[in-house]
Amino acid sequence: MIPFVRRSDGVHLAMSPGERDVLTSLTEQLQQVLAGDVSADPVATRMFPDAYPGDAAASSEFGRLTRPDLLTQKTTNASVVHDWSTGVRDGALTPEDVQAWLRCLTDLRLTIAERLGITDAASEEASAADRSDRAVGLRDVYDWIGYVQEHLVDTISVP
Repeated sequence: MIPFVRRSDGVHLAMSPGERDVLTSLTEQLQQVLAGDVSADPVATRMFPDAYPGDAAASSEFGRLTRPDLLTQKTTNASVVHDWSTGVRDGALTPEDVQAWLRCLTDLRLTIAERLGITDAASEEASAADRSDRAVGLRDVYDWIGYVQEHLVDTISVP
């Protein structure tokens, strides 16, 4: 389970077909969330945090000015990762691809963290101890995405 490998021409995706399938499904779900009414989804507060918690007018104006561009970028990032996971794209990742991967993996972790109720270190620890059927599978995916993200950072950091 090595998600990325460095070759002479750069970093390549090395996930197994099963891992690619999981990532494909996750990016499709993220795209659905982003295409829907994001403001009605609790994940919106994680992906688009309030810039001015004490000033409703400034927060609203900031959101009006930044949210459309952020939404477009998040959707584009998910599409880039989806293309790689489905084999539409192949070869060495470009620097732009790497950034899209890192940002998309962050968005996936934020989305899953919201679904698991992870908001801080204590709730993350409690989530790890929750052995219910729903939590176990989702928590495993959350941990796996963290591993993939860490491995990509490690892979791009090695010359």
